[in-house]
Amino acid sequence: MKMEKTRKNLSGKERLFEILEVLKKHNVIKGVDPVKLRKILEDLGPTYIKVGQILSNRPDMLPQEYIIELSKLRSNVNPMGYQEILNILTEEYDKKLFQLFLSIDRNPLGSASIAQVHKAVLKDGKDVVIKVQRKNIKEIMIADIRVLKKALGMLHVQSLFKNIVSFDDVLDELLTTTLEEMNFLIEAEHIEEFYQENKDIKYIKVPKVIKNLTTEKVIVMEYIDGLSISQTDELINSGYDLDEIGSKLADNYIYQAIDVGYFHADPHPNNIIITDGKIGYIDFGMMGRLNSRNKDLLKKCIVAIFNNDIREVERILLILGDTKKEINHSKLCNELQLILDKNKSTGIADINITKFANELLNLLGNNGITLPKDITMLVRGIVVLEGTLETVSPSINLLQVFENRVKNISLKELLSKDNLLKETGHIMSSIGSLNRLPYDLHTFFKGVSRGETKFNVEITESNKILDRFEKMIHRIVVCILDVAFILGAALMVSNGINSNDKRFLFYLYVAVGFIFTIWLFIKMYLDKLNRKK
Repeated sequence: MKMEKTRKNLSGKERLFEILEVLKKHNVIKGVDPVKLRKILEDLGPTYIKVGQILSNRPDMLPQEYIIELSKLRSNVNPMGYQEILNILTEEYDKKLFQLFLSIDRNPLGSASIAQVHKAVLKDGKDVVIKVQRKNIKEIMIADIRVLKKALGMLHVQSLFKNIVSFDDVLDELLTTTLEEMNFLIEAEHIEEFYQENKDIKYIKVPKVIKNLTTEKVIVMEYIDGLSISQTDELINSGYDLDEIGSKLADNYIYQAIDVGYFHADPHPNNIIITDGKIGYIDFGMMGRLNSRNKDLLKKCIVAIFNNDIREVERILLILGDTKKEINHSKLCNELQLILDKNKSTGIADINITKFANELLNLLGNNGITLPKDITMLVRGIVVLEGTLETVSPSINLLQVFENRVKNISLKELLSKDNLLKETGHIMSSIGSLNRLPYDLHTFFKGVSRGETKFNVEITESNKILDRFEKMIHRIVVCILDVAFILGAALMVSNGINSNDKRFLFYLYVAVGFIFTIWLFIKMYLDKLNRKK
């Protein structure tokens, strides 16, 4: 990518013409497919590679074929020269570079759109890695984003993608996240937090940050020596059990997401190392966080999916998501049911989690529902992890791990002290409400007699549903009358039945209540028989 070397010498106008030339070269007027989009971003340089990486994290915005193709951008960035690395480090450490480091490897361990990583040795002989931010990358990316917006507007590129993706949204998100990602002090905080959350898990390894050598543009951390999780043959030769690695990796990732709510958002094989019997995470530039509300809702949604409770799934998704249009609840529930039914017959062990996640996200998008960014990051992380597990241990099923952990969590939460106290409070509150029941019934019937009580309903189906609804209302009225007669009889007993008139009224209440009760049970039984037919 020659553009990358000359970018800092270009004015905004020159860069705009350069972008237009690249778009013209790839003939975007005739349309854009996944491969063409990836090549365009590669030709345009680091800023646009970063755009592609952000897009690859948004399965809610792009079809799966685009996600797969753009995911290839992670390893397609030209490295900076060794002298340029030394110049940046010398400037950052105020010309004291080799008073701090004994040596710095010439060849990078990795090169990305924002930074490059080199192995080094400190003066005390400790092996470390140095992550060095590209020169002026923040200023370049901010300027490029503004120029790109102009270029896309001039060529009306958005119209070619129609509803596939909103480039304005992507570029705005890129601009927002750029400032945070360019500050390596924030990434150092991410590593420290991730370490604290996983320090009690013996099989997880998190590198320690060398804080006194970390700045906004350079981060220095402990070097983890080991094998990439994708080097399966070498791992087997070293005596590792691949199924054990896969099982622990899956369980820990679900722990991050469901228990902690703070997770590594890119569990790609290149970011996971096996060392000394431990699973080591590296590169913490992309982390996700679920707030306590969304974390609890996500757990409930997973339980509802496993229980095939469509109404609960819909309710939670609508709470979690942002709705852009009026929701057709009947249509949404039917489409959710189709997805769950299709996978229900398959069995959890055979469900393709990538396909399932994409179908669910596409369904939500088609119904005008957008999930929060960190939820979609987690979905994408789970899809990436599923691919990683396919490499190391195909027999491990992430959905099965999900189900087991959620069931365990649900049981623990049910028996927890806080939950027991809360439920006891609910029970006491409900008992207290019973004292108001006669008064509430009296008020209800008073409202009915005056025409003040109304039933507000939304009819979205045919006359058949209307008939069923009308029957339901009739039975509710009979049920309420039944309760009223039974309560009346109970109150008479509590107040004493001394006269013949009161005895007659008591027996009348009991008889009418008994008739209503028998009638309701007969109707329920007949309804059950009709449903079976």
